[in-house]
Amino acid sequence: MILMKKHEIKDIELGFRQLTFGFENKKLKEQDQIMYYIKNMAETNGHVILDEFIQYVKELTEWSEFAILQNIFWLAQELKIHFRINKQSLDPNDIKRILLENPDQPVGIILNKSVDDLVFQRTKRFCQEILGKDIFDNYDDQYKFSRLLAEEIRHWKSCLNRYTPYSKRPYFPGKEQIDRGLSLINKISAKLDSFSFINAFYNNRDQVVELVDDVKTLSEFYTKHRDSWAILTQSIEAFTKNLPELKNKSGTITAFDRLKQILSASEPCEMVGEAWKLYEKIKIHNDIIVENKTEKCRINRLTILGDMIEKMKNHLEAHKAGPDLRNKFLYSLRRISKNISKAKDIESINRLKSDAEDKFDLYYEEVENNP
Repeated sequence: MILMKKHEIKDIELGFRQLTFGFENKKLKEQDQIMYYIKNMAETNGHVILDEFIQYVKELTEWSEFAILQNIFWLAQELKIHFRINKQSLDPNDIKRILLENPDQPVGIILNKSVDDLVFQRTKRFCQEILGKDIFDNYDDQYKFSRLLAEEIRHWKSCLNRYTPYSKRPYFPGKEQIDRGLSLINKISAKLDSFSFINAFYNNRDQVVELVDDVKTLSEFYTKHRDSWAILTQSIEAFTKNLPELKNKSGTITAFDRLKQILSASEPCEMVGEAWKLYEKIKIHNDIIVENKTEKCRINRLTILGDMIEKMKNHLEAHKAGPDLRNKFLYSLRRISKNISKAKDIESINRLKSDAEDKFDLYYEEVENNP
């Protein structure tokens, strides 16, 4: 038994490898040799344990422990073998983490079985149909085909994860489809060997078709319509504030109800154009209502502020206040009054009014504390 070094375990490469002609040919030959040794040891001993296998290969070759270890992990990533601890199959990332914590942990190496050829051929043809790729005649190797399926699944998972935050917002579609899709992806991805992986794909064909359609639909929606949909969803809140006034406009409430119906649809991609026309129709009336309300609010707040300025002005004169006090407070109120005249919405107007009230109260506090 050998004790693997932690720094060698830490240096194990995982993830996608960019193949380079020449250098990779040599690596692939090494992996083929490792596979031969694994099969040989399995036939001789009935089982293969990682640390025993490394020692076994070292005695037959001049390879370093790290080179042997790295090739074993690459074979696992390519689904030609898988790891097992206490009868539980684990992926290469889990095994690397466990070995870093406990380098002498016994790890079994299991050769992956081949899929029944009829199932293999049917799965290839099925994938060719749903993916639109030339698969059937180009993937005779089950391990290579498994890696293709794994790449597709990673792509689908990446798409769904990218859309998940949006789908949690009100009126944004896809939460049900994303949850269903990720559940299926996790179910298939849990298979760590090519035999189980291809069989899982084949046995869940109907769900995979549904997943591919969902990814395509959601990708189209969030790529083309995400920004415009955000405007549409935000408009609902704005329109709702003015619903009593909008009811007086012919056809506006019907348009509003239809807009909400579209925004609540599970697959609204084909109705975005209709929704946008409804939004523009309602917005014309809503903008007029907002403008009238804003001007009414502006006049009211300017009247209040004018009274405050006049009251402060009289108070300053009655107390014969100096120029410093006048400039400090009276100028502030006049500046706020000018800003209210320029403000574009009711929220800004009310915020400025609150600032003026704070200045007014502060003035009286200062006058009382400094008679």
